[in-house]
Amino acid sequence: MQRNTVIVFRVLLVSIGVSLLTGCIEIVKTDLDTYLQDQKAFRRKHVIFTTTLEDLLTRHELYQGKEVELSAPVSYFGKEDFPTWYLTLERDGKQLRAYEDSYRNYVDIYTLNLMIWVKSEGGEVTVRGKLKEKGIELNQLAYKEYYIDTDALPLRDSRTSDDRPPYFKYRQGYRY
Repeated sequence: MQRNTVIVFRVLLVSIGVSLLTGCIEIVKTDLDTYLQDQKAFRRKHVIFTTTLEDLLTRHELYQGKEVELSAPVSYFGKEDFPTWYLTLERDGKQLRAYEDSYRNYVDIYTLNLMIWVKSEGGEVTVRGKLKEKGIELNQLAYKEYYIDTDALPLRDSRTSDDRPPYFKYRQGYRY
């Protein structure tokens, strides 16, 4: 009995140590020019590059594969159900696609409401994500004080699944 307690205590100490070491990475926001001047200063840090739409499009190769954050007006966003949901950021005739690929079978209602709010006010949405060849793969959307983590999975009722309507719809004559 006492030996089992010692083993459990050691496993607990090791797991706490590993979680402290891996969870303490500092997040730093910087621009690309500052990063390129002194890359050693950003070692062992999670770097998010703040940029503009114009700078991102002109120096696309340098930002490729890095996590970027930028703000721009939205010219288009999807409203229908499809596997790749995306929005188009546009400023001065230059466009960039920001997308979330194979995430849900439907457009998230919170994301849709945020995009309607941004378009109606003519504001700029802030997007954060990894820059890939076909655009920014979204991690976060923000407008004013409202943030959406696009990688978070929604809470689901364990009695239903995405491809089956809930039980109350059967009683109302719901048809496939």
